[in-house]
Amino acid sequence: MSTTELFVELIVIGMGAIIWIYLLVISIFGFAHANIDQLSSLTTLIPFLSITYVLGIVIDRLADVIFERIWSRKIFCRYYREKDEYYEDRRTLYLKESRLVDLLEYGRSRIRICRGWALNSALILLTLNLFIWTQLPGLSLKIRAFFWGSLLCTLLMCGTWFAWYKLTSNDYRKVKEQSAFLRQFDKS
Repeated sequence: MSTTELFVELIVIGMGAIIWIYLLVISIFGFAHANIDQLSSLTTLIPFLSITYVLGIVIDRLADVIFERIWSRKIFCRYYREKDEYYEDRRTLYLKESRLVDLLEYGRSRIRICRGWALNSALILLTLNLFIWTQLPGLSLKIRAFFWGSLLCTLLMCGTWFAWYKLTSNDYRKVKEQSAFLRQFDKS
């Protein structure tokens, strides 16, 4: 994976964090002072991308810790007993087949994006509802916004979690199967 791909991946994850942080800030301070035109100027683009990148790193690491404690280990244990066995299989792939490694790295990138956005979606759901109930006028509008916003955020959260789950399962399975396939040629 190139550094450009990793940079873009973390920007994608960081954009979700920008959304929920923005919702949190305007929930607390109101949105009458928010000036979107200033944020879109060229002079703010570099600092904005820098902050987005750093937030992407933080959310990626936080999501990794949360997902590891709750779900990743269970998926891992279906394919491997110990981490050393998994790392040996990965080393086999890295040493013998670069095309498979490129596909695995692409899959790992999608895993990280889905994992980060599953966490971001949960945080967007919380901050969106905070914004709705503290800043929007009229009960009718609040109820409609709450219903549709919650529904869309929940669908996004569930969809990204499901994609992460399937991609993670496939990643472990592919590493195991492909390394076993490559090792059979060592015996010949």
